[in-house]
Amino acid sequence: MAEAVAVRINGVLRDHQTDLSTDSVFPIYSITKTLTAICVLRLVEAGSLRLDVPIDHWLPEVELPATVTLTHLLRHTSGLGDYGALPEYHKAVRLRPDRPWSRSEFLSAVLPKGMLFAAGESWAYSNIGYMLVVDILERVTGRTFAQMLSQLLAEPLELQRTSVLETTEDLWACVSGFGSEVTEDGSVVDIRGRYHPGWCAPRLVSSTPAEITRTFDALISGRLLGPETLRRMLALVPLPGLREPPMVIDGGMGLFSNAASPYGRNYGHGGGGPGYDLIADIYPDTSAGRIAIAVFIDTSGGPRAADVEKAVVEHVLGPQR
Repeated sequence: MAEAVAVRINGVLRDHQTDLSTDSVFPIYSITKTLTAICVLRLVEAGSLRLDVPIDHWLPEVELPATVTLTHLLRHTSGLGDYGALPEYHKAVRLRPDRPWSRSEFLSAVLPKGMLFAAGESWAYSNIGYMLVVDILERVTGRTFAQMLSQLLAEPLELQRTSVLETTEDLWACVSGFGSEVTEDGSVVDIRGRYHPGWCAPRLVSSTPAEITRTFDALISGRLLGPETLRRMLALVPLPGLREPPMVIDGGMGLFSNAASPYGRNYGHGGGGPGYDLIADIYPDTSAGRIAIAVFIDTSGGPRAADVEKAVVEHVLGPQR
C-alpha cells in the first residue's frame, strides 16, 4: 500500500512526508462529483442553467417526475435510485471490466425500480442522478464534459494534471491501483489496463492531491463562485441514518459535512472504486486557518483514506475534544 497526502494551509501547500508525491495522478472516483457541481454552478452564474428547472426540460427522453429539478440531482434528493448496490452491476464489472454498460443500460438497471421517494422529501445517494447532471451539462453547452471541466475549472486554476478519463488506456497515466473487483476469482491485480472508466456513469476524473486541495481551497475562499452561489452549494440537508457522533453527516451540492467534527466547519467528498480509496476535505475555521487535505491510497483493499486523513488532521492541529 502506498499513499499520497497533500496538506494546504491558507492556500499554501505544506510539506508532508508520504510514499508518493503530491503530484501523483489518481482516478478520484466520486470526488468527481464535487468538480461536476462546481462546473454546474459556474454555468448557473453565467446564466446558462437554472437550478429550479425540471430536468425533463433538458432530458425529455428520461421518464422522471416533472418535480425533479437540477437542485434535487445535485443534492441527491431527487428520489432516484442507484446501481452501486446491484449485484448485477458488480458481476458485470468483474466479468467484463473493459466493456462498461451504455447510458441506456445504466438507466434500465435503475429507473424501472421506481422512485424511492418524492423529490425533495428525503435523501439517497445516486450516481445515476449525477450521470444526468453531466448529460444536462453536455446538452446545454454542446461541449463534452472534458471540455467543460477544462474551461470552467482546470484553466482558471491552472490545473495541469486534472482531466477526464475516457478509455481503458487513459488509466495508465495514473499510479498503479490494486484491487480485486475486476477479476473473476477475486485475485488482487493492478486494475490499469483492465478497468474502463465508463463503469463510472457520472464520469471519472483523474487528478492529484495537490490539485484537489487547490480546488477545494479556491472554492471555499470564494475564487470559483460568488458568495450567494457558494452559500447555496454549502447549504446542508441531514442524511438519514448517519446522525450519531462521531459521524453526523449532512449533504450539500457535491459535498458532505460532518457536524460532529471537533475542528469546526468542514466540507469534502470521498471516492472509491477498483484499485483506489480517496478522500478530500477542507476545514475553513481551524486554529491554524483554512486547511485543505487530500489523502489518496493506491489500493481498494487496505487501510481507509478517511482513517489516514483523521491522523493527518490530528498531527497538524492536535487532538480536539
